[in-house]
Amino acid sequence: MGNATINYGDVFDASFHRILGDGAFNPAFTTRFYEIFLGRDPDIADRFANTDMSAQKTMLHDSLFTLVDFYRNRVLTPQLRRLAAVHSRAQHDIPADLYDRWVNSLAAAVAEFDPDYDEDVGLAWRLVLSPGITYMRYCYDR
Repeated sequence: MGNATINYGDVFDASFHRILGDGAFNPAFTTRFYEIFLGRDPDIADRFANTDMSAQKTMLHDSLFTLVDFYRNRVLTPQLRRLAAVHSRAQHDIPADLYDRWVNSLAAAVAEFDPDYDEDVGLAWRLVLSPGITYMRYCYDR
């Protein structure tokens, strides 16, 4: 992170394009993300023990688009409301600290797949995903 003015939305867009092109499903990327995420803590792996990982990888892809859409438009879509509800205490009971581990795992996967990855790219991904994740945390007990 230098002293230059950086448009983190543009940095994110370029990185996203390098990894996912125009939004195509990248099974290698989602597979690597889950290897990293599930490997961080046995409790995380236990949460996915009976999960159809093929469907989960598709859900990750769709969730990324939902979070990016919220960053861009700041409109609570039915998709984001549903995503938050599924992760709330009433359904999958995803505590706040798991979101940090999720983002850190995603950043690690991005670092492996984006040949131009640097600190600014990592920060850009975090900034873009942050509004949607903040909303999901907000909905945890609602």
